[in-house]
Amino acid sequence: METINYITHLNTILETFNNDERIKQGHITLYLAFFQLWNRKFFEETLTINRELIMERAKIKSKTTYHNHVRDLDAWGYLIYYPSNHPSRGSKIRMARACPKNGTTTGTQEVQNLVNSVPKPSQNLVSSYKLKTKENFNKLARPKNELVVLEFFKENNWPAIEGKKFYAFYETKNWKLSRGLNIQNWKESAKNFVEKGFIIKAKYTSPFSDYEDNLRKYDNRDKDYGIPL
Repeated sequence: METINYITHLNTILETFNNDERIKQGHITLYLAFFQLWNRKFFEETLTINRELIMERAKIKSKTTYHNHVRDLDAWGYLIYYPSNHPSRGSKIRMARACPKNGTTTGTQEVQNLVNSVPKPSQNLVSSYKLKTKENFNKLARPKNELVVLEFFKENNWPAIEGKKFYAFYETKNWKLSRGLNIQNWKESAKNFVEKGFIIKAKYTSPFSDYEDNLRKYDNRDKDYGIPL
């Protein structure tokens, strides 16, 4: 069993975290939960982990978040993850040893590889999938111009005049909802806009609507309102 300097290891790892732009809060709390277990097991080479206990200590509620973070730490060289698909056998991890580069312990090479795996600040850390998702989200947040709105209304057989009203209305509001929130999908907002317009129109044109003639509300006599007073 190799000797691990508790303080030196933590200082080195936390400094590495600070320089790694990929690291989020969840990665740090999860690593510290693993490190606490590792310390209690006297720095064994391989650890069998209890997911529920680790998630509780790391303050992680979602299993998906847990698995995403542990796979990130594995991919970035902070530990090695051995997942288990057997219900009665826990997954295992192997923590990467960390020590200063000029140290003499056997973990020197591992921490050098760990530091080298940290990307440079200029390196793009966002996947193409996330960039494409963000681009699609921006397209749905607001239309490019009025012509795009009119084309959408034409595809749905809605009146063009309603499309002009919709575009003018939300353009003046900077494509925000009544509560000040940004519109997530302008096409859904257009559908709601048209549906509400149809409902209001039907309410005041239908002979069976709740519309009431206030002039006849309190006087049922037939009067000729064309006669001057």
